[in-house]
Amino acid sequence: MKTVVSFLSIILVTFAMPSHSVESIEVNINPNWDSSYITEGQDNLNSGGLFSVDLGLSKDDFSFGLWLAKGSTESYKEINFYAEYGFSISDIEGYLGYTHILMPEEAHEEDQDNEIGFGLAYTAMQWVQPAIDYVWSSESNHSYAELSLSSDLIEGESQYQISPYALVSYDFGYVTEDYDGINHKQLGLEFSLALSEWHSLQLGLHHSRAGRNLKKDDKGNESWMNVGFSSEF
Repeated sequence: MKTVVSFLSIILVTFAMPSHSVESIEVNINPNWDSSYITEGQDNLNSGGLFSVDLGLSKDDFSFGLWLAKGSTESYKEINFYAEYGFSISDIEGYLGYTHILMPEEAHEEDQDNEIGFGLAYTAMQWVQPAIDYVWSSESNHSYAELSLSSDLIEGESQYQISPYALVSYDFGYVTEDYDGINHKQLGLEFSLALSEWHSLQLGLHHSRAGRNLKKDDKGNESWMNVGFSSEF
């Protein structure tokens, strides 16, 4: 509870800072459905998919949000509070973020987690964007990293966008404590359709191949899709 109160206090202080224009504050609402709840190359549920909604506020380089998720068939709920600071240095774009993860039906200290995330992307190349994302968990006291390549195939002002990506992940005790090394490899194709200046539809197709890390835990390959809607105000 203290973490939530502190998180809300930070939001109030940030958005109470003097601003030349109220329009500098942006609001984002993103409902989404995933056919499976896949993270780090493994399914987090025994069956079914996941319904979620992301509610975000951003001002200048700061973003704050609330992510709510519920299993489509399984009795599962998750709440994430997050804050993020974005920055750019020449052709490098990066972020530093904090996420508090809570399971409402199992609201004990051991069922909560605090994560610190950091990422960098190189944006100078026209057709491909290499990036690295890193996260550390207070619950496991271990970390996890992903190296990725992504691309936007359609240039200019287009109503459509197609974005393929490929990534490989490395586990440092975050996913499994018994092995450090390649966790999984993943390929995906993301489609976006702009309905207006402020609204868009998303469709994603993804496939993950288990690495040695997951195979040692008897985990296999995963394929799934997601459908989402994005609205900005």
